[in-house]
Amino acid sequence: MRQKSKVFGAVLNKVGNFREINLIVIILALSAILSVFTSSFLSVLNLRSVSMGFATNCITVIGMALVIICGGIDLAVGSVLSLSCAFTTVLFVKGVPLPIAATAGIAISVLCGTFSGLLIAYFEMAPFIVTMSMMYIARGLGYILTTGTSIALVDKLPDWFRFIGSGIIGKNIPFLVVLCVIIGLIADVLFRKSPLLRLAYYVGSNSKAAAFSGINVKRVKLVVYIVSGLLAGIAGQMTLSRFNYSSPVFGNGLEMTMIAGCVIGGVSMEGGEGTVLGSILGVVLLSIISNGLILLNVSVYWQQFISGCILIIAVSLDYFRVHRAAQKLNKVKG
Repeated sequence: MRQKSKVFGAVLNKVGNFREINLIVIILALSAILSVFTSSFLSVLNLRSVSMGFATNCITVIGMALVIICGGIDLAVGSVLSLSCAFTTVLFVKGVPLPIAATAGIAISVLCGTFSGLLIAYFEMAPFIVTMSMMYIARGLGYILTTGTSIALVDKLPDWFRFIGSGIIGKNIPFLVVLCVIIGLIADVLFRKSPLLRLAYYVGSNSKAAAFSGINVKRVKLVVYIVSGLLAGIAGQMTLSRFNYSSPVFGNGLEMTMIAGCVIGGVSMEGGEGTVLGSILGVVLLSIISNGLILLNVSVYWQQFISGCILIIAVSLDYFRVHRAAQKLNKVKG
């Protein structure tokens, strides 16, 4: 009996140390509250809409998490997503086969990430300035390609492509969510097992120490920005598949949501700490909050205000958590 109690206690202790468990509890509690105050929250239609909405965000947040863990920031993810979508659309309208057009859309996103990574890693330019510049460049190119208007592709896209964004498996499971889960699991395994991606944690913790220990810091930084661009491009294709049209305003403000999701999910803005699962759960939580505010008929202006408050609270908590840990470490050393 005592042995069973010890095993049970060990399991509880392990669960308690699982950093994402708090987020899971908050998500479940918030969902329960919203189901009480809004009759439509647990409806199949609403759950499907919410899950499909955060699926593309979950793909993008993986890249953002990797960049922040490596000690950087990527303000261009939303604009790169939009550019990927626009580039594919324009090529397809001009007669380029969709597989080639989609590949080109992802390729131009990778090119954006590569360009940012080169400037940051090899020219040692500030990530904030470089990615903010890329944000305007990619957004501007998107407006140029679409001439500032939405391009509808309803009934023009093949069924297999539209299935990616709006297909349903079984009765109510969106294929987009299944795809998101698969990519998320692959990313989580790579974060934990891939030698190159694991180096991002060392670089983010202390880039100088990482360089002295023989790590190619410049290559690591370049790779994380390439991955961020790649995932933003894939998210752009998912967006096009879901909505069947391209708009130059797609992804507007997405970078702030991604940063907030990362920080809420346990990714430190100081670098060197965080997980894929935590970042994805952070985005899921933000999506549920946004959906709840809409269902409760909260004014769109208040939604912006609340989103800003959530971001500043998340960043503040991260700041105090990191500095409290640093103080404890200094006391132990002292």
